[in-house]
Amino acid sequence: MTRFLRTGARAGLPAVALAALALAGCSSSSSSSSAPSSPAGSATASAAGSTSAAAPIVIGVIGSFTGVASGSTADAKVLAQDWVSATNASGGVNGHPIKAIYLDDLNTPSQALTNVEQLVQQDHVKAILDLNDDQESSWAKVPDAAKVPVIGQAESATFGTDPNFYPTGTTIGPLIWGELKAASLAKVTKVGALYCAEIASCAQTVPLITEIGKPLDIQLAYSAKISSSAVSYTAQCLGAKGADANGATVVAASNTALNVATSCATQGYKPVWVTTAGEMTTPWLQQSAVNGAIGDVQDVPWFDDSIPATKAMQAAIAKYSPSVTSSQAFGAVAAVGWATGVVFGYAAEQAHLTPDSPATALVTGLDTIKNDTFGGFTPPLTYTAGQPTQVPCSFVAGISGGKWTEPIGLKTECMPAS
Repeated sequence: MTRFLRTGARAGLPAVALAALALAGCSSSSSSSSAPSSPAGSATASAAGSTSAAAPIVIGVIGSFTGVASGSTADAKVLAQDWVSATNASGGVNGHPIKAIYLDDLNTPSQALTNVEQLVQQDHVKAILDLNDDQESSWAKVPDAAKVPVIGQAESATFGTDPNFYPTGTTIGPLIWGELKAASLAKVTKVGALYCAEIASCAQTVPLITEIGKPLDIQLAYSAKISSSAVSYTAQCLGAKGADANGATVVAASNTALNVATSCATQGYKPVWVTTAGEMTTPWLQQSAVNGAIGDVQDVPWFDDSIPATKAMQAAIAKYSPSVTSSQAFGAVAAVGWATGVVFGYAAEQAHLTPDSPATALVTGLDTIKNDTFGGFTPPLTYTAGQPTQVPCSFVAGISGGKWTEPIGLKTECMPAS
């Protein structure tokens, strides 16, 4: 399978990212914790750091910040907040501060719909930054009808099929392909898939593994449902072990996946743990059962600080939310929170967006994005008005000796066109 280098990396970063990078010089002497997640249906608004008297550009930030999926997604909100703070500290976008309204759906479809209706119909946001955990099908019709673009996490099939949704990282089919491609780097040939019982879409991963694994010579050897509240996962672990699965993946939140791996280790089952998107988070470094884990992530690995694009994010974290790096939810999805801000900020600059602009104006700016990696922070992104966007490439991250690794560096693996 061909391995591709990232292409289209911007010679210079967007202005807001460069400004965030400048925070590095004072990050050790000034810090503040991010605001706690709001209750479902309530909002927190932020235009922190901006001294401009100009009217703000209002955006919505939605996600599963508490509830069953929050073990992977909670800190995406924190990084989105950091992007807003860093952007406003540098003068905002087009001379206007960013006002972000944060709404938590508790991983509940009805609450997700209520939140989006508020943002579109009451708050009149220019864009929705989506850090949701696969709730999009319950509310997509609302921003679609209002022509409010949605930018963000590609954890559902809505990204890649709905032209009004702009993924900032790998879309779902290629994400599974990238997970299995990463598994092949670790010599995995048979996979056991354990999927969450609480979210219906978790089960959809199983047939994808079967289909996508064939050209990679990876077989689905075993699959079973698991509950995040279970005391033990002995039956599932022994089932995968009995099927000779030398790799295993848990389609669930990070903390549940770690509990499963720990349970399996007590049964003498120690496969290569294969992950995608948000499963690997800070607590994984302390658990020997998952040493050697490998997987793919939608945007640049969250721990990287080797390029200007990631230095900007790390500087903002050090200044605004230094405690987040020890959070149990800090991982790949957190970096998606930053990526959504970067992409929105660039598109808003290109569209000369102001508080008086219609939300549709932002689409003009989004459509200028062609084969762009935003300095290496994202896979190559190309948006075209009226057409859904597929993003075939993902990064690879792993654990070795209790430390995060980048097994192929900052290159990306790209799913071949079907």
